[in-house]
Amino acid sequence: MNTPAPANPALFGHLEWKAEQILGQLRAGYSLERLSAVHEAPEPYLRDRVPEWRRKYPGLEEGPARVSRSGP
Repeated sequence: MNTPAPANPALFGHLEWKAEQILGQLRAGYSLERLSAVHEAPEPYLRDRVPEWRRKYPGLEEGPARVSRSGP
């Protein structure tokens, strides 16, 4: 899929840098609508990019969030 970048190239770079965080937020239950507002990115752009990010960073958005527990 060849999705056009947002009008602001700096935003495109920022979103690519935040891709893993965005996938984690989706896994935590955030909606694309909410993430669009938080990251100031058009929702259709995020919708188009998420499948590619899922291929690039497999497993980050699947299943419940992992909790690290330390102790005996």
